[in-house]
Amino acid sequence: MVLLEMCFQLTITWSLKEMQADEEVEPDEITMLSLVSACTKLRDLEMGEKLHQYIEENELEIGGNLLNCVVDMYVKCGKMNKAFELVGRCKPDIDVVLGTIMVGGYVKSNEIHSARCLFDQMTERNLISWMTMISGYVQVGYYYESLELFRQMRKTYLSLDEVLLVTVLSACAHVGDFKLGKSIHSLIFKYGMNVEGFLGNALIDLYAKCEKLAEACLVFEQLPCKSVVSWNSMLDGFCRSGDIKKARLFFNKIPEKDVISWNTMINCYSISHRFGEVFELFRAMQSSNVQPDKITLASVLSSCASVAALNPGIWVHVYIKKNHIELDIMLGTALIDMYGKCGSIEETYEIFSDMTEKNEFVWTAMIAAHAMEGQAQKAIDLFSEMEALATKPDHVTFVALLSACSHGGLVNEGYTYFNKMSSVYSIVPKIQHYGCMVDLLGRAGRLDQAVKFVESMPIKPDISIWSSLLRACGSHQNLELAEKVFQQLIKIDPLNDAAYALISNIYAKAGRWDDVSWARKKLHELGVRKQPGCSLIEQNGAVHEFTAWDFSNPQSAEIYAMLDEIKGRLQKQDLVETSSHHSERLAVAFGLLNNPPRTPIRVVNNLQICRDCHTAMKLISQAYNREIVIRDNYRFHRFVDGNCSCKDYW
Repeated sequence: MVLLEMCFQLTITWSLKEMQADEEVEPDEITMLSLVSACTKLRDLEMGEKLHQYIEENELEIGGNLLNCVVDMYVKCGKMNKAFELVGRCKPDIDVVLGTIMVGGYVKSNEIHSARCLFDQMTERNLISWMTMISGYVQVGYYYESLELFRQMRKTYLSLDEVLLVTVLSACAHVGDFKLGKSIHSLIFKYGMNVEGFLGNALIDLYAKCEKLAEACLVFEQLPCKSVVSWNSMLDGFCRSGDIKKARLFFNKIPEKDVISWNTMINCYSISHRFGEVFELFRAMQSSNVQPDKITLASVLSSCASVAALNPGIWVHVYIKKNHIELDIMLGTALIDMYGKCGSIEETYEIFSDMTEKNEFVWTAMIAAHAMEGQAQKAIDLFSEMEALATKPDHVTFVALLSACSHGGLVNEGYTYFNKMSSVYSIVPKIQHYGCMVDLLGRAGRLDQAVKFVESMPIKPDISIWSSLLRACGSHQNLELAEKVFQQLIKIDPLNDAAYALISNIYAKAGRWDDVSWARKKLHELGVRKQPGCSLIEQNGAVHEFTAWDFSNPQSAEIYAMLDEIKGRLQKQDLVETSSHHSERLAVAFGLLNNPPRTPIRVVNNLQICRDCHTAMKLISQAYNREIVIRDNYRFHRFVDGNCSCKDYW
């Protein structure tokens, strides 16, 4: 192929020199068409410009086919400005060929609206014209526009070809338009096209993304030749169906897995919170001949972050360094998020400083990491640095920043940044931002102010707003307000188990045991089961899950023996035990048994840690000389030598 290109270039060069040297040689339009077309095929802009110069210097007429050919050469060589300049200078009647070339040029320049404007002005359009505009819309993600244009094209009764149908099926898959996709499948039968290759894969992809697994399986089984793309499209369908067992069985059948096969299955496990399987499959991938890419690594890092699996996360980081993989925005953000959610805030700075490009996602990940740690001032300092470098924050950045203010009790600063969202950055506050402000005021004990804030909200408060306010009422024992807020909560969601659990705890602290019985009885009558507390701890790549009074772990006998030992030590400290078998206690006992001496124990909770467990963890950290890091659904609690990083403000 390379030799053939060299021969073409030598031929063009020799022909040009011969024409320039021999005054008797007068090349005609056909000669120049052939030479310019050769340059277009070779994407040889330099030679194409020389030919254009020769045409103009010798006053050859540039019109018709020759004009189309030169314009096409500039378009395909990426010099759109020269193509548009030439057309503007010649001012030809734009025929279907030139119009199509120019539409393609606009599409290639990402000027999709200009392309459509010119397309609409064309008096004649052929199949290629329509295909150029439709595929242009798909390339820039304007899927609905592409489908609408396809519907218009069908009214012209032009014949269809496979390439166009593949493009339109891709658009249908992206927007989930099963009805149109199904009608295109019928057209394929009508035109007698073979359902194989790109067309077959496009149909499988459509049905898989529309969660029509039976139809996808039917097309897959009928394919005469199944490529890795076919297998991957079907695997994606199984993963989307939610049947992870069938997805894994199908994955195991794929004869030649590529990186997309592995990524699809790993991501399926990740979004299903099957983190043990994520790590197991990633190890299996290492033993295959397929190297993980950035998507693989980001997915595994996300799983590490979810369960605070620091050691596997460190391994991925070492792999990135060892293989000299570029630390781009996606990978850098994933690493910062992983270290931040594993409670290793120092390591986030190493990643942050190594990144040559930092956008709002990177800065937000850093701010969020400090917010979870309760390091409010550092989060604010990072935001100030971000502003100084003219990096524009987005709405997620402000969620992280307001969360930091909430954990740090910085009420005035919280109001400042909340107002700054709209006044400086024109970001309309969403329900999450209002939730952060209610949480900030509630934690600070400013309950009346929080109520007024909720009443002044321009959007209707949701469950998260009222739940935040109810938790604050519990923390500050405002029973009268708690009952009012509770009524608002169950008005929105009568089966909200968390609302009944919260009001029950508030009644218990107030000694109103009849009301406690009422709340629990009501839960039973409604058939609502209280969400169980769940704690995760990672050990050697395996994720262990615990709930209260859990006996499912193979080491249960040893764990409960350790809990009895802990209980004995705490009783000597005059600590009254009411939560000795909560899920986090079991996870910490497991960590004490299995983690090497003096190494941190990292636990992830799905609920907020209770005060009894919080007090107990402080004493356990001192008694066993261990750092215990518990990440609940609000923040980190780092217990060291009898103290917690939250300073009991949580």
